Amino acid sequence: MHTIPNLIAIYAFIVMGVGYIITIFRIIGKEGGLWGNPSINPILFNSGKISMFICWGLALLRAIFPSFGWIDVPLWMSWVGSCMFCVATVVLLLSFYGLGSSLRYGLPGKNTQLKTSGLFRFSRHPLYLGVLLVTLSSIIFFPNLLNIFIGLYCIAMHYLMILAEEKFLADRFGTEWEIYKNKVRRFL
Repeated sequence: MHTIPNLIAIYAFIVMGVGYIITIFRIIGKEGGLWGNPSINPILFNSGKISMFICWGLALLRAIFPSFGWIDVPLWMSWVGSCMFCVATVVLLLSFYGLGSSLRYGLPGKNTQLKTSGLFRFSRHPLYLGVLLVTLSSIIFFPNLLNIFIGLYCIAMHYLMILAEEKFLADRFGTEWEIYKNKVRRFL
């Protein structure tokens, strides 16, 4: 049992969850809704989001119940995974804040601004970077074959979402997007 990495992972998930809940309430209070349009086929979009929460949930279960999953995870993997959870949590929370009221579950229906400040100066998709980091952290922290499969599916679906979102941004912002895209990398 790796008590300290497990506690770090649990606290990272708590901070992430509280930040997400605050963000949701802030958006609902200002905008009245969090729902957008799926950027890819709705079945793939929703299954990608569900796989994300399952993958993350499996890692959280393993942190709370160390014997969960019937595999002995090496100490170094527990430390790497838990530390990555912390980094990913910071990236996600800063992304939530940076997107502000533009954050949607899918593509926004109304006009928004192209975000280029904060973490968006370094990554075109810091929110997706955070999702990918949490998912990879989950796979490292709990390297169960089922979790690995679910995590890889999550990553593949979110990559498709990124490509579709970039097309959406190119259509919506035109030259402004092209200039930004040429200056800032997709992830880092």
